[in-house]
Amino acid sequence: MVNSTGGRVGLVCALMAGHYCWAETVPPAESEAPAAPAISPSPSIADDAGGFTDAHPSLAVMPRYPKSALRKKRDGKATVGFDINRFGRAENIRIIEALPERAGFGREAAETLEFWAFSPARLPLCGTSTQYAEQTFVFDHDGDPAISILPLVVDGKPQRQGPLEQKTLEQYWEDQKAAKFEQWESRNFVVLRRVEPDYPLQALDRRKEGVVSLVFLIGRDGGVSNVEVVDSVRGNFFQKPALSAIRQWRFEPRRRNGMPVDSVACHEFVFHVDEYERSGKLKKERQSERITTYGSQ
Repeated sequence: MVNSTGGRVGLVCALMAGHYCWAETVPPAESEAPAAPAISPSPSIADDAGGFTDAHPSLAVMPRYPKSALRKKRDGKATVGFDINRFGRAENIRIIEALPERAGFGREAAETLEFWAFSPARLPLCGTSTQYAEQTFVFDHDGDPAISILPLVVDGKPQRQGPLEQKTLEQYWEDQKAAKFEQWESRNFVVLRRVEPDYPLQALDRRKEGVVSLVFLIGRDGGVSNVEVVDSVRGNFFQKPALSAIRQWRFEPRRRNGMPVDSVACHEFVFHVDEYERSGKLKKERQSERITTYGSQ
């Protein structure tokens, strides 16, 4: 359906344990896809080396049923291929197969992918990577629901472009992997102080976005040291503010047998222009209401 403003009215689905959908008006097709969080407002701190994790959808918009096909009671199927970039967006979208041909199923499926959001593929130790994926939609005019989303199919396991340069951190991480986790009194890191990086004005003026993956040591006092840049996108803009911010973070140290111990963690800052501008507006509103905002003491 299309509303009076020309926007798409469809179903938005949070794809986690299953398909949970609700009605929502989506901007017209020429608008940009919904952006992922600005500078990681709710950061996920990796607490062990882990392994490779495939990209997966975090937010989906159901395609429209082509009007002509619905009127003629025609069923169909469409498969769309695309790359999931490190910002969690679909790019290089192309129709792989659409049956029956020239019925509009492929076009609707390809257009809706522009509004999806993804959790990008995660690499061992730290960082994310672009990954190719294919998504299939099944259209059944008499079904309930009329449009079904099949599981996302991803291709291969992207590798890190370069190795970690700081061997001491890798060794720390290997030690953590070798330790028996039942000996730890706490597994998850608790952030006591979080400072968000500044968005570089030069990048903001040019509407440039970036990613910076960091691995670092959390000391027994909860302080951050030995910060290493694993990799980055447009690092010339974003590495400096990311490094400056993470060094100001403070954690509740991990403990073993009641005693604090050194630990290694990973965090990735993702810089999104649109979300940064929106979060800045919200921050000003909160400050005007005398509500403590992130990064405040």
